[in-house]
Amino acid sequence: MKISAVCFDLGKVLIDFDWHVMTSHVAEKSSLTPTEIGARISSDNEVLGYERGAITTPKFFSHLKKRLEYKGTAKELRAAFTEIFTPIADHIALAALLAPHYPLAIISNTNDAHITHAEAAYSFFSLFPVRIYSHRVGVMKPQPEIYQVAREAVGNPDPTEMLFIDDLEPNVLGAVALGWQTIHLRPDVNLRESLASYELRGLDL
Repeated sequence: MKISAVCFDLGKVLIDFDWHVMTSHVAEKSSLTPTEIGARISSDNEVLGYERGAITTPKFFSHLKKRLEYKGTAKELRAAFTEIFTPIADHIALAALLAPHYPLAIISNTNDAHITHAEAAYSFFSLFPVRIYSHRVGVMKPQPEIYQVAREAVGNPDPTEMLFIDDLEPNVLGAVALGWQTIHLRPDVNLRESLASYELRGLDL
């Protein structure tokens, strides 16, 4: 099966993240417990708004500081919010093997603070000349528009020649609905083995 471009999700595909790191740090300067902090973040509409680019970074952290009853500075809160990532070395190594042979893209529901931190911290982003971030394009997976922006950015190949890797089923189904090939990267799925079925150039599988 011909593949002309490969698109990766970011979180849980190229980098892991642990919100417990943030909630623990925030709790050190808040009257809330880590569990309460996590609950307030997960139920906060402004978090999704931030990922859609509907709110600026200064306004977001001003809001979050109040929401989490945080007694530290906005700068300290931003550090706690962003320093939650760990690169997934095996998956990045596979992307590096593909990079000389295919246009690679990242398609991620994310926000300005996370991306600013991650792109400065990790050199692997240079493997991906196309980076489609929800807060920049104003739409989020699984909305079809974000996939279409990515396809156009990698040269507008036939949809059936697009391969997309994501850990969340709704995002995978969003790509499937457009005719893309997909890998649903569940915890029990080996990415190297999944890529083998596509006979991609550059992989010694």
